Amino acid sequence: MSLRAMIASAVSSAIVATGDIAEAITYTSKSPSVYIPSTGQVTANPDVNYSLRAIVAPFGAASLMDGTEIKPEHTGALSVLFASADLAATPDSSDTITRGGKVYKVTQVVFDPAGATYRLIVDIL
Repeated sequence: MSLRAMIASAVSSAIVATGDIAEAITYTSKSPSVYIPSTGQVTANPDVNYSLRAIVAPFGAASLMDGTEIKPEHTGALSVLFASADLAATPDSSDTITRGGKVYKVTQVVFDPAGATYRLIVDIL
C-alpha cells in the first residue's frame, strides 16, 4: 500500500472516529449543461447527490484563550472537511452542500498534498 493510500485510509477512519463531531451532509454535484451542435439544443444533466460525514465549523471563527470569540467575516460561511474517498466526484465551485435543511454554495476548494481530504469553504445561498 502506498503512503498516499495509507493516509487516505487513516483520514477516513479518523472522520468516523470523531463520532458526533462529524455530521451528515449532502454534497450535490452540479453537472453542466451540454450544447449539442447538430440539434442546436442544450441538454441539462441531472445533479448527483452524495451523502457523507463531514466536520463542519464556522469559517474564520476562532476563540482566544480568555474565551473571547472572534467572529467570521461572513456569518453564513462554513468550513467543511471530509475524506476525499467519501466523494466520487471532484469538488467544484458550482456545487452545493446541504446541511440542516440549508443549502450552501461551494466558494473555495482546498486539497491536501496527499489528496486524502477536501476542505470546502461554503456560504449560504
